[in-house]
Amino acid sequence: MKTTLISILVLLSSLVAFGQDKKEDVNNRFFDAKIREFVYHLNLTDEQKAKFVPIYKRYNDEMKASVVKLKKPVKKAESSEEAAALAKARIENKQKAQNIRLKYVDEFATVLEPKQLDRLFEVESQIQKKLKARKDGHGRGHGRGRGRGNGPGNGPDNGPGFEPNDR
Repeated sequence: MKTTLISILVLLSSLVAFGQDKKEDVNNRFFDAKIREFVYHLNLTDEQKAKFVPIYKRYNDEMKASVVKLKKPVKKAESSEEAAALAKARIENKQKAQNIRLKYVDEFATVLEPKQLDRLFEVESQIQKKLKARKDGHGRGHGRGRGRGNGPGNGPDNGPGFEPNDR
């Protein structure tokens, strides 16, 4: 009985470890895909990329750590207090994100040219929109949408496409 219990615990712990490794792998692939998008849209040189990636990694990690994930409510807030609390949480998240962006602008400016710096957060916003569309089932691989055709956001001037599995 003890050996069966121990075997089950070992199996469960290895499944949890595998799940964490898989999540980390997916996160790394998303990060790499984001970097490819930045390299393409900002037209980064190899030298700029080498300097940009560590700065963006710190920035990205700080963004993920500081912004609280808010789940969309299944139903609308039942009271004004609930609605106000949710609105405040969203505003605070946006404020935290803006503060982090402000903190890193000077560091990005040491690597990027003025035009590239102007476009940096615009490109980041485009990447986030692509991620959201994909998550909401409107991106590639869900049997809907335009895939990688020449529709908006997928034309020849719009980069390699955001795909974490691109290698």
